[in-house]
Amino acid sequence: MLDAIGDFRILKLIGEGPLGAIYLGEHKFLKKRFAIKCLPQEITSDPSFIREFETEIGKIALLDHLNLVKMHTVSKDGDRYFLVSDYISDPSGESKNLSHYLGNLKTRLTEKEIISLLKQVAYGLDYIHKEGLFHGSIKLNNILVGRLEDGINHLYLSDMGINTFIGQGVILSKMYQVVAKTLELDQTITGFEADSPYSEKRGDLKILSKLHRSFLQSYAFLAPEQKLGGNEKGLSSKSDVYSFGLLAYFLLMGYMPEGYFAMPSEELSSFSCNWDLLIKATLKQNPNERCENLCDLLEKIAPKELHDIERNLKRVSPVRALEKEKEFAPEPVYTGLSTAASLDTQPKPIIQPSVLKKFEYEEDPGAIFETKLTVTQYKPKEKEVTDQQPMLTEMIVIEGGEYFRGTNAGARDEKPRHKIQLSSFAIDVHPVTNEQFVRFLDVMGCEKDSNNNDMILLKESRIKRSGGKISIESGYAKHPVVGVSWYGARAYAHWVGKRLPTEVEWEIASSCGVEENLYPSGSEIERTQANFFSSDTTPVMSYPANANGLFDMAGNVYEWCEDWYGYNYYEISIQEPFNPKGPHQGVYRVLRGGCWKSLKDDLRCSHRHRNNPGSLNRTYGFRCAADVG
Repeated sequence: MLDAIGDFRILKLIGEGPLGAIYLGEHKFLKKRFAIKCLPQEITSDPSFIREFETEIGKIALLDHLNLVKMHTVSKDGDRYFLVSDYISDPSGESKNLSHYLGNLKTRLTEKEIISLLKQVAYGLDYIHKEGLFHGSIKLNNILVGRLEDGINHLYLSDMGINTFIGQGVILSKMYQVVAKTLELDQTITGFEADSPYSEKRGDLKILSKLHRSFLQSYAFLAPEQKLGGNEKGLSSKSDVYSFGLLAYFLLMGYMPEGYFAMPSEELSSFSCNWDLLIKATLKQNPNERCENLCDLLEKIAPKELHDIERNLKRVSPVRALEKEKEFAPEPVYTGLSTAASLDTQPKPIIQPSVLKKFEYEEDPGAIFETKLTVTQYKPKEKEVTDQQPMLTEMIVIEGGEYFRGTNAGARDEKPRHKIQLSSFAIDVHPVTNEQFVRFLDVMGCEKDSNNNDMILLKESRIKRSGGKISIESGYAKHPVVGVSWYGARAYAHWVGKRLPTEVEWEIASSCGVEENLYPSGSEIERTQANFFSSDTTPVMSYPANANGLFDMAGNVYEWCEDWYGYNYYEISIQEPFNPKGPHQGVYRVLRGGCWKSLKDDLRCSHRHRNNPGSLNRTYGFRCAADVG
């Protein structure tokens, strides 16, 4: 096994197949993990391969899709060519493909589970085909299973298009070396090691090496024209369609179709979808007779079932990175769901138990040295508060998925625009108001938190304290609270059982995950749509909501976020795309959204503002967020 290649330290061997060995590698300087595919030297030593490789690999590297493993770079170390891609792992950090996943199941997949898996594969393949390429090697081992997102496993297609420049004939020649020796031992050609409903009909594969089983599986999922191995130019996206049909048949039946095979309806009478139509449309001997668009085909066989699970599929279904990708996405990747209108099956905000930490006056440390105390130490009388409950704000649930954050056209700290993966969360429909915040101050009894940090500067706010009593200036009860520090915003959020939104949550909630939405209102914003370049705050919800149903995401008050601010953080966020939470430490905290006296540019969804967490002025407010479940 390799110890290192290029700038990567090899940690372990992940797998091996006709296209070479795959390793888990760690970049020596970035300390990030990637999948390293080392192409076989007997293939790369061929000059004709190098010419084809240099022509085709650039096209593959441009592919960018939620259901494809992203290729980052191609390099050479000595006479070894290797590809560097994302390392797809489950929560335990282990790489798992569809073969592993199915092999460990204790029960058969349900019909809806099969639909959700196939639709993700179809999204990826349709995208590749639209780009003028084809995969060429669809099989269980090349479908990676990522994190479980709201009950659905996120699938990624790996090895996109590599068959096209390596050559089907070369791959087949390696397969045939072992097929003749092992074919009589195999029944389903799945390569499973564990007993499961998807390995009941297999022969004794224990004597087969993992490499042998990989070859057998590769051969089993080839289209008829690929098995001929002669005319490479005769291959096309229709070969992927055939392999997709084989995958669908195996997920449904538990074995591969051979000879005069049974239709799904003959054995799966309880299934409601027209699976026979899918099999007939994909497993045609003549490539020209196979269907064109796999997503459309899935819609035809089960429009009702697909509609029923579309809410969950949106969390893992792709939105193309480029503008032209939109024709594939049946719906945007985001959805705003009001808790007032949500069904019982919809995710709901998780309100945590109230956490209230008051400032404690310390005893005089010098008192132990006094023999006689002539002056009593002052300690304010703590006010007893009975039955003072928070006034909660309605929340909107933003469904998780893959989004873009930042912009390439804004300030330096907003660059580069990059892709992130976000879990579902809930966020308040409007900023916290004065009437809500005074209840918190009433319970706290002062304007300091448990660490003696100022939570609000009353002279910068519309809240007053006189004779120990809290009051709000006339007419300002529904205005957003201002003069609040980051410490005060976080303390209030804990009191109501919520939290502050992360910077990325705030941005996605504001832009609705739509690239054209430069502002919460869309590509443009007018003074009739937000309170900016004015003389004071306005009552919350005075202006139209954005597409997510959120009010005042632009203007009125800057809103504190949970994150520390990092000027170059977006360059790091590219490396850590899953629920980024900002730098681990810093000097400033993030503020978002612009305020009542801001200029138009400050209202952009991607605009980043920051200040010391203890800063207090009449333009700073906040809203709360929460996890969902």
